Amino acid sequence: MKSLQLTEFGKPLQWKELEKPVPKGNQVLLKVDACGVCHSDLHIWEGYYELGDDERMYIAERGVNLPMTMGHEVVGTVESTGSDVKGIEPGETRLVYPWIGCGTCKYCRTDRMQMCLTPSSLGVFSDGGYSDYIMVPHEQYLVDINGLKPENACSYACAGLTAYSALKKTIPLEEDETLVIIGAGGLGMMAMQVVGELTRANVIVIDVDDKKLATAEEIGDFSTINSMNEDPVKAVMAQTNEQGAAAVIDFVNNTTTAASAFNMLRKNGVMVMVGLFGGKLTFSNPVTTLKNLTIRGSYTGSLAELRELIDIVRDKKLKSIPVQTYSLDKADELLQKVKDGDIVGRAVVKP
Repeated sequence: MKSLQLTEFGKPLQWKELEKPVPKGNQVLLKVDACGVCHSDLHIWEGYYELGDDERMYIAERGVNLPMTMGHEVVGTVESTGSDVKGIEPGETRLVYPWIGCGTCKYCRTDRMQMCLTPSSLGVFSDGGYSDYIMVPHEQYLVDINGLKPENACSYACAGLTAYSALKKTIPLEEDETLVIIGAGGLGMMAMQVVGELTRANVIVIDVDDKKLATAEEIGDFSTINSMNEDPVKAVMAQTNEQGAAAVIDFVNNTTTAASAFNMLRKNGVMVMVGLFGGKLTFSNPVTTLKNLTIRGSYTGSLAELRELIDIVRDKKLKSIPVQTYSLDKADELLQKVKDGDIVGRAVVKP
């Protein structure tokens, strides 16, 4: 099989000819139909996360070993299965849940594999979907997409799941309360797609790109703010009768957006930090206490949440966000486009 591998951080990906693996036990081998190009891939490709104040967290220090095949948003067709696999047959199409843990810790035992302290996530710590084939260690990580198109369904494994899990951390919200979504990129649009199924709260979307904000208005009945043209905190306050937002999800999460998110929260507000753009947040300790604020991170989501999300998308026939499809050999170019913010919606590669 052919795989497009990361062999050196910050350098172009390299094609490698590898022997197609044979599944054993509960393993399942899938032929890749579609694989999303995620912003997380960009950080892996570059080899670090920006922490603010010129500090970096290096990928190699987190246990990522090269060479490695990236790609964690995968839909594939079952090629073959190990002898212990049940309920999965060759020829079936499945979405891969990539956030695989050790299988034995308290998080893995309670369907929170994404929180495992020793993960082996596909496309991050083990080989992923920038390839002809992908090996999944157990059939439990395969989700039936119920007729959804592979190029639309693949990004639910990360972008969609991350957005859905973040939204769940803000509810319940009343109809007269306000939820702010910062960032109208792929994650933000995934949140916009499903938010109406979780809450009737007012939704405000903030971004710096008028084109992305226009797409947001096409997805749902949202108010939009271009933070390049007006102060987002003042704008949110004006739209909420100076009360502030009951919840803010920051899908950018840099120094500027995090400060804005904190400052636009009302009393008892919830701030969910999701994005990995980098930076630091400085805030007043007394204000946090007096306003009874909750500030928390949110990293991907559980397998159960992914199944919930797919059921919602299927049953409600939700309108898909924009998807652009490319051949796998364009992966390097797409990673640069992701870095430059040139992708509206999601970019997907096919072998």
